[in-house]
Formats: sequence, structure tokens, C-alpha cells
Amino acid sequence: MKEILIDGPYFEDFTVGEFLEEAPSITLTDGHATMHQMLFGDRSRLPLDHHLTHEVTGSDRPIANGIMAMGFGIGQTTYATQNVMGNLFYRGLVLKKPVYIGDTLSTTTQIVALRQNKAKGGRPSTGMVGLEITTTNQKGEEILRFWRCPMVPCRDPKVQTGHADDLDVIPSEISTEALINAVPTTWDLDAFRKRFNGIHFEQVDTDVLFKIKARDTVTSAPELTRITLNLAMTHTDAGASVYGKRLVYGGHTISIAAAQLLRALPNTLSILAWRHCNHVAPVFEDDILRSEITVLKKTPLASGGGLVDLQINVWADRGDNAPKPGKNDHVLDWGLVIFMA
Repeated sequence: MKEILIDGPYFEDFTVGEFLEEAPSITLTDGHATMHQMLFGDRSRLPLDHHLTHEVTGSDRPIANGIMAMGFGIGQTTYATQNVMGNLFYRGLVLKKPVYIGDTLSTTTQIVALRQNKAKGGRPSTGMVGLEITTTNQKGEEILRFWRCPMVPCRDPKVQTGHADDLDVIPSEISTEALINAVPTTWDLDAFRKRFNGIHFEQVDTDVLFKIKARDTVTSAPELTRITLNLAMTHTDAGASVYGKRLVYGGHTISIAAAQLLRALPNTLSILAWRHCNHVAPVFEDDILRSEITVLKKTPLASGGGLVDLQINVWADRGDNAPKPGKNDHVLDWGLVIFMA
């Protein structure tokens, strides 16, 4: 009997310019929204209140949590990263259009850069894979375009591929124009402001650091991996992890940070963009995460409300049985832009 091993691509299997195997499209449902709420306790006002969504956006469909939609877009790119050792960064992510329950997301992934890492201490060879990702809805409208960079092992631990691309080909800046173009201009911001007290755009102060006392324990990490179609084996198989324990999907850490953000700025309408998002250390099941949020700058909009640039840093406390035991380990460096009324 002929045997075929299905194990996903290795670093030397990639070619700059190629488009990777297309992932299944995903129609977002109430079930996905419930799953997101169960895992993260996200308090975003619009996704939780369908009547408020209609009043503010004019849509008869519930709006989807933007972080949830982004997580599905990322999960659809993981054909490339089935053997991933870790995802180092995301860049240039902008939510160009609101996503609603019932929308179908389709994602394409292209290789834009390859750089083999220098061998260290006899360790097997690895390489960095620059991915450009585009997610569209059922109308063909572009919802997301962003870049990420996973580290992938080589099939041959001693191979020399000669790949030495400069990862700076991946854009590191988002223009103000791109952000403004992504802002929904038909939303009724006055209706939102009148509904809720507290801090709105005008009341936000810059150079403020919010320290979130309430921490969150990472649970059900493999379940999020599976429902987002994430194929990276390190998230579901401890034997496939360089740490000997399942590595938590980066989107899990990001989603916890996003939920903790809302404790400081509960009147956030949406997370509009990620200027950068760097996973500076691994996260494992049962880690306890806390966030600190710095308000960097404000950009008022002619249509009302404005954009707020934030820096979120996340730290993990780990138990003695963790692969990397420790307290107060910095795990996420996230620069983002939110939209407020």
C-alpha cells in the first residue's frame, strides 16, 4: 500500500511570489460570536447589543467583533505554518470594512520574503517566512490586508538555502489616509455618545497609562485554534512544540489584551488597525495575563469622533511546571489604533 505523509511545508519548500493553498471560506455565525464571548469575556458594546448595532450602523445584521474576524483571517493563513515554531510579528493590519454576522471571509496568502536564520550552537536550521495576507467578504470587498512573519524549520537541518531577503520589504507604517478611509462614515456617533456616559474621544487624555488589575487565565487554547481553522501543530500537539508543551495561538493572547483594553476605554467602537504586533515571548495554557495600556496620540476626524493610538504591553505569570517558569514575563508588544465616537 502506498503511504503519503501529510505534514505541511518546511522552509525550503517555499518560493517568493507563490500563492499558497487556499483555505476554506468561513461564514461567521452567532455560534462563532458566542465562542468568542465564552473565551474572552469581551465587552465591546456593538457586538453584544444587536439593537444598538442597528441604531448606530443602520444594519439589520449583528456586527461581528473585529478581533474575532481578524482571528479567522489569520487562522486561514496557517497552511504555511503547520510546522511553525513561533510567529514573530504582524504588521500593517487595517480593518477596512466592518464585518457582520453572516459575512463570509475568504483569505489568500502570498510569500513575499524568505530569510534563513544563522545556525546557533548546532541547532537545526530555520527560516523566516514573510506572508502577505488578503481577506475579502462574499461581495469581493477587501476586509483585511496585512503581513506576518512566522519562523519555520527546515526539512534538512543542515541545509543552506541562500535565502537572505530583507524583511523590511514588509511595510512597517500605516498612513493616516489608510486609517481615515477605513472609518465608517455613515454611523450615527451621536446616538452612541448619548447612550453611554464616561470617556468618549473628546475625554481621552494622552500620555496616560492604564494598568488593568483584573487578569485573565489562558484556557481552551486548542479549541480556539481549531475553530479558527489554525493548522499549526504546535498549538494542539505538545510533541510538535519546541517547548514540549502546546504553544498558545498568538490570536488568543491578542484577544485577551483586547478584552482587557475595554476595562479602561469601554466606549471603544472598534479596533481599527494594528501598527505592529510582536510576540516577544511564548504563552502557554494556564498562564495568567495582565495588560498595561498607554494612550499615545489622538487624531480627530471631520466626520466626528476620532482615532486613538495605543500601546498595549502584556505580561504573563507562569506556574513552576511551565516550560519557562517565571513571573511578569513580557509576552506581547502591540501598537494599535482604535475608533471612538
